[in-house]
Amino acid sequence: METEAGVTLKNKLKKIIIITSVLSLIFVLIVCKEFSEKKRKDKAYEHESKSMVIATLAQLLRADLKCNDNRGNEKIIEKSKNLTRIVEQDIYDYIEGKKYSLYNYTIIEDENTQKYIDIFNDNMQHIRISKKDSNGNFTPAKTISEEEGLEEFKEIKDLDELIKYMYKKTENGAYYIYALEFIGSDNYDFKGKIIYERDGIENIIYEDRDIRIWDLFSKVYKDY
Repeated sequence: METEAGVTLKNKLKKIIIITSVLSLIFVLIVCKEFSEKKRKDKAYEHESKSMVIATLAQLLRADLKCNDNRGNEKIIEKSKNLTRIVEQDIYDYIEGKKYSLYNYTIIEDENTQKYIDIFNDNMQHIRISKKDSNGNFTPAKTISEEEGLEEFKEIKDLDELIKYMYKKTENGAYYIYALEFIGSDNYDFKGKIIYERDGIENIIYEDRDIRIWDLFSKVYKDY
């Protein structure tokens, strides 16, 4: 027959085991929650990296953006709105738990899409960059691809090819679309000439003024 002291000891041990089990469960739940949140954030940031390329490209093409998620939700972001800001907000809401799934973004082609691609093609093929060196002398002219460390440019036929091109990365790991953001200037004052060259004839477009990716899709420099 157990003594009163033995019973008391057993009860204490039971309480300790229960408390320990509860604390262990709480610890596991906290760790799982933190892991789940980290995984959620990592997934969102990886998705954001690619989605922002599409959103930025849609703005350059003046195109609407179609959004679908795995729950069957769908919406259209009109070209007149700030597409990149809306996409950023969508992804932030997912990170904060306000949305339960991420959108996949698709550029909606219209009658002007190919026109902007053709303008981009012509500018990439014919624009040359000649910078000033430390002595104020002009350096030999380079293509945009040479200046920005991109592969040799080949004509892009359609939207699918354009998207693949913009998803390529430089040796520094930058998507092409961002490498082309500021041509030859890295967002600093540009000193040099922007030249349009065709059939051996050079036309100076700008001097001591850079061009940007928006210009490559919108300005028909062959007519300057």
